[in-house]
Amino acid sequence: MMTIGIICAMDEEIELLTQDMQSEQVQTIAGRNFYIGTLYGKQTVLVKSHIGKVAAALTASLLIDHFCVGSIIFSGTAGGIDPTLHVGDAVIGDLTCQHDFKVPGDPLFQIPVLKKSYLKSDCTLTQLAFEAVNDYILHEMLLDIPEKHLKAFHIQTPKAVIGTIASGDEFICDKEKNQWLYEHVQNIKCVEMEGAAVAQVCYEFQIPFAIIRIISDGANDDTHIDFDLFIEEAARYFTKGAIKTLLNKLS
Repeated sequence: MMTIGIICAMDEEIELLTQDMQSEQVQTIAGRNFYIGTLYGKQTVLVKSHIGKVAAALTASLLIDHFCVGSIIFSGTAGGIDPTLHVGDAVIGDLTCQHDFKVPGDPLFQIPVLKKSYLKSDCTLTQLAFEAVNDYILHEMLLDIPEKHLKAFHIQTPKAVIGTIASGDEFICDKEKNQWLYEHVQNIKCVEMEGAAVAQVCYEFQIPFAIIRIISDGANDDTHIDFDLFIEEAARYFTKGAIKTLLNKLS
């Protein structure tokens, strides 16, 4: 059985997963703690990447080079760009792009060494992740997240969608930039700061990958959400539940 690499960007997002690991060992490389063990019956290496594309790319490279993982799953929060998405919805990325990557004369977002603007996630992992998130929402979410917390964040019946995740080294909170991304990125669903960097590393190493993102704020949502509270009381449980359900689906 190949080892699965799991990356989250923040402590809160990996905390519950590390608590569930069995036969755990910790190896520290480049300031990152790699938790090695069995997670929900699968050989796993779990690590916090820190925020940003460079940090995420380095972390993915270390997983591949030092731990020989056979696939990588990245999970965490993101900002919604598609106006049909709201807080608590989930995006499974079938494509990624770096929205801040622009070379004069080249097509928008194109990475010169690859001659590609978009990188495709592993089809099988992406479909399984989509099914896992839907299963979690239907059968487990209310067992993990108290209803009062869901109401506090105006989460009623969250949905999962498949689409493009755009990454860049900036926190997007400007309506004009949201609109520009919606108009220029193919089938964009959400924006974050790590996924496309992990995708490029995996593409160049030919490692299957999938990205799962929980929407923490939406382009069309005027409700102001306390991000730290959302992570603590909702998103981290969703991340754990989605990963657990996905790992249980993997043979």
